[in-house]
Amino acid sequence: MLPATKQRARLGDLLVASGTITEEQRARALEVQQRGNQEKLLGEILVDLGYASQEQVLSAVAEACGVPFVRLTPELVDPEARGALSETFCQKHGVLPLFRIRDVLTVAVPEPANVFLVDEIAQSAGINVQIVAATADNIYQMLEQTQPGGQGAGAADDLGLDLQAPEALRRTEEYEALYGNWPPEKVADLLLHEAVRSGAEAIHLEPDEKVLRVRFRIDGVLHVVMRPPARLASGLTAALADMVGASGQAGAPDVRSSARVVVQGQAVQMHLASLEGAYGPRTVARIVREDQAAPPLEKLGCEFNLLDRFRLMAGGLRGLVLVAGPRASGVTTTLYSVLKDLDPVRLNLCTFEACIGFHLPGVNQFSPATCGVTDRAAAIGRLLLHEPDVLALDGILDERVGRLAVEAAMDDRLVFAQVRALDAADAVARFGAWVGRDALAPVLRGVLAQRLVRTICPACKAPYEAPAPVRRRIQETLGSADGLSKGRGCAACRHTGFRGRIGLFELLLLEPPLADLVRQGADADRLRAAARDAGLPSLWVDGINKVRAGITPLDEVLEALEGCPGRPAALDPAPDRAQA
Repeated sequence: MLPATKQRARLGDLLVASGTITEEQRARALEVQQRGNQEKLLGEILVDLGYASQEQVLSAVAEACGVPFVRLTPELVDPEARGALSETFCQKHGVLPLFRIRDVLTVAVPEPANVFLVDEIAQSAGINVQIVAATADNIYQMLEQTQPGGQGAGAADDLGLDLQAPEALRRTEEYEALYGNWPPEKVADLLLHEAVRSGAEAIHLEPDEKVLRVRFRIDGVLHVVMRPPARLASGLTAALADMVGASGQAGAPDVRSSARVVVQGQAVQMHLASLEGAYGPRTVARIVREDQAAPPLEKLGCEFNLLDRFRLMAGGLRGLVLVAGPRASGVTTTLYSVLKDLDPVRLNLCTFEACIGFHLPGVNQFSPATCGVTDRAAAIGRLLLHEPDVLALDGILDERVGRLAVEAAMDDRLVFAQVRALDAADAVARFGAWVGRDALAPVLRGVLAQRLVRTICPACKAPYEAPAPVRRRIQETLGSADGLSKGRGCAACRHTGFRGRIGLFELLLLEPPLADLVRQGADADRLRAAARDAGLPSLWVDGINKVRAGITPLDEVLEALEGCPGRPAALDPAPDRAQA
């Protein structure tokens, strides 16, 4: 322990300065200590007199020693780190190993000023030690709850974040009470574990003046999961940057870094982008899981006949196929699934992507970053010298790249190209304006347009009786309003009623009549009408079929296809229906 006189003076000053006790209470405690000729420390006497709690006193002692004070919960204890010290040692000294970061073990102790205890912990663990302060009662409680094989032993990989928790539970004060002064590396590690566990596609760190808003994007929707102090923004960004090997870069404008990391035994590709804002770095860590990066084509949500026709078209291994959709419509996943469906041994499969989303075995993947160039067209010209049999262009299409894609398709290659477009007909019209209708018509084999909608949670799926106005609209569109489903909300879906996403698809095959229209320079409306006359269903038809099958609710389809041409008139909210 520190000498009593040194601790007594500092402790009293800190407690008075923080408003925990008054000057009169400090004087009374010192009087009791001197009059009784006791060996007790000032903090113990303040607790005995009821002037301060054990937590308040220890927090002040910890501050005096320059050590963080923590209120322990089972979520703070990593089971692997827990075994760094024997159970006998922990019980004897009242200490608890919490977690290990690289070669430093963090241990909770009840006496942060006891340097001899710290040395003994380091010798017993055989590793460098960093301490945090916690009350003895709190430590022994956690020793019991986190015993190896006990109920609390498996909680280290769970932050305990409740995505549907009341707003008050996400405030800064709650964070401080739960996690104290955790190092940013530990918070970042547990955030990543929780994001993977909950199926999040991205972690968003958004600093404000006082609070850092932490959000997960799950099934395309953002959820607030934590509101720690704003001071954590830079530290968390640096910790995430360190995970992807970009230390010192993450705070720079528009920095993008990627790396493959293993979380809870699962391989994930993490893409980090950071941009300095008014209150610190605004950071997005996008997460691509290996088991979701390139699912089998059958799992994308394509109707069987459409999938057969698409596979037949792609199996020709020559020509141009456009994959159309706006941002976050699942186009990259579709391209990866198509490539995974092809033979990487017999074929030279290549991609050129704005950012490599995930590393596909057997596929040669390139991006402006890997090639060290800003001129995408020049890089693709060099890539064509490597004689790819199949080339996928993802997120890099412009007029020059479009012309190269057509030239590559003319050379008996199969080229997939992503186009930002409303639907299949709109994609043909946009691409034709870039490359010229005469050049496009001979090589274009077809267009796959798509969107993503959330699927109803199977665990809480239940029949749904729509309100009368909505029921009338559904009947006019579907022919029947029976069999509709909706998710009630449960723990499995975080009380949202949704779990996972599925695609809505439209396939436009460029058979002779449609190819003639492309050659004639027909606009999107004429192409769309010709596709319907040819019996090719639209995105709206696929969406309505999925509503009828109980896969997704109607409002999801309406939101996903907002602004998409071909909306059935019955789905337009007429004034008389709105008043009904």
